[in-house]
Amino acid sequence: MSERLAAHFENRSYYFVIDSRKENEIKITMYGTPYTFIKNGESWRNSQSNLMEMKSGLIGAVMLAAGII
Repeated sequence: MSERLAAHFENRSYYFVIDSRKENEIKITMYGTPYTFIKNGESWRNSQSNLMEMKSGLIGAVMLAAGII
């Protein structure tokens, strides 16, 4: 597991860790919930395998905090 990172979105901080990172896929854990994001062109989206769907604005904040965008 990587260090704990903070994504800032809508006046809140969301803490997460990166579990794995590939060219077109990133897996994180945020508050005990695993998320997988898939690169779709220039944007990132929720994987269909996610149990919960993350808002696109928060996905962008996660990518920014992870140094991807």
